[in-house]
Amino acid sequence: MCKDGVERKVQYAAAERAHLALQQTFRAYGAELERVEVFKYLGRLLAYNDAQAVRGNLKKARSIWARLSRTIRAENASPGACGIFYKATVQSILLFGSETWNLSPQSLKCLEGFHLRAAWRMAGKRPTKLPDGTWTYPNSTAVLDEVGLKTIAHYIGVRRQHIASYIVDKPIFQSCVDVVRRRGSSARQFWWAQSMDLEEALAARIAGPAVVSDDEEE
Repeated sequence: MCKDGVERKVQYAAAERAHLALQQTFRAYGAELERVEVFKYLGRLLAYNDAQAVRGNLKKARSIWARLSRTIRAENASPGACGIFYKATVQSILLFGSETWNLSPQSLKCLEGFHLRAAWRMAGKRPTKLPDGTWTYPNSTAVLDEVGLKTIAHYIGVRRQHIASYIVDKPIFQSCVDVVRRRGSSARQFWWAQSMDLEEALAARIAGPAVVSDDEEE
């Protein structure tokens, strides 16, 4: 109960700060600048909350998957071939910009749900309803193995590890890591603290470019 109370206080404090931030105005050359909560930069939605970008990517991925799945079904492709096409088209759109997302458990659950449903369809599996009204679902691990895929969390971790190798030895990055949190500020997780091995990234950066195997690309 104490932990839940602390988490609620943190959420309330974050909501209050966001509300105050939205009340601030900025001016340039005497004119007030337009306020926007979300804007698109190089095809990616940027907002104070990455959930907006996740929803945008999901919408695009569903549209692409709806067209691709019909073609795959018409060609009667094997589950492995379907997985290759899925990673090259749908997944690249789904995870665009995910290297810097600060994902909440709910957002990650939405991404994993779409990913698993696509894997079920590529493997020709689907949930079945039992006579007593309950549902049984295909084994997620077995289905992902059949189509040659891994979890969304794994792919996001790999993307973050790759980008970390390019920035981990920059002076400004070390300054960000060493910064001292101000007293009274909320305890939020930083981007570099998520699914990333900084020592491994630094070693890879020092070693220089290397040939990436098919398993590492996954």
